[in-house]
Amino acid sequence: MDLNDFRNRINEIDKQIIELFVERMRIAAKIAEAKAAQNLPILDSSREKAVLRHVKEKAGKEFKDYAETLYQTMFNVSKSYQSELMAVKTPLTPEITAGNYGKKNHIKLLVINGPNINMLGIREKNIYGNETYDALLQLLEKTFQEINVRGEVFQSNSEGALVERIQDAYSDGTDGIIINPAAYTHTSVAILDALKAVSLPAVEVHISNVTKREAFRQVSYAGMACVKTIAGMGFHGYVEAVHFLADYIASQADEKRKTI
Repeated sequence: MDLNDFRNRINEIDKQIIELFVERMRIAAKIAEAKAAQNLPILDSSREKAVLRHVKEKAGKEFKDYAETLYQTMFNVSKSYQSELMAVKTPLTPEITAGNYGKKNHIKLLVINGPNINMLGIREKNIYGNETYDALLQLLEKTFQEINVRGEVFQSNSEGALVERIQDAYSDGTDGIIINPAAYTHTSVAILDALKAVSLPAVEVHISNVTKREAFRQVSYAGMACVKTIAGMGFHGYVEAVHFLADYIASQADEKRKTI
């Protein structure tokens, strides 16, 4: 095969990929409808992990990391699409429609969790409690639906991946960021610079009360770029952050409209 043959074959494969992607998204919509009917959360991290393990095995040693990245991206796209569909189809409660929340269905929030947050329920239970990371994901999904906002959750143990996700938020429709940088809170100027670069309203969250912990935890670089810090409230701190940031973004939009 010559160069043109290879290019033609790539074009054929790309066409198949797009067709399969469209079919996958349509199925995702059906799944969203089924979950909404059964009042189930979108997020199913245990299934994601199982699929990723299978994908890496199928891709083999040479391509396993690339395959994992591809599927993680597809999971995020699918969840974002499902969240949007479920937010539109979820009826608002009287409390929500009576206030500003009716304006929030276009708001997209990104929750970013740093290193070892995925180990909740295992690590230092005397500090972080017994609840698991899956429980946190389910709580966040429930909160997104209750106030009719779109939400995405991202977690990584890598500083570079966290910085890249913040940068991506600049152009993917994200309106605000809730971030628990975990250990990087006290060390990462890179995360601070990324938050300042994208200039999106951000709220810093910590499960424990870091102000009463070790001396090295008293400096927060990420917090310098945030409009609010919530600490020591456990998982409920995330709920508070979602409510606060949604209100903040909606009020900023109202102020902007008044000046036009």
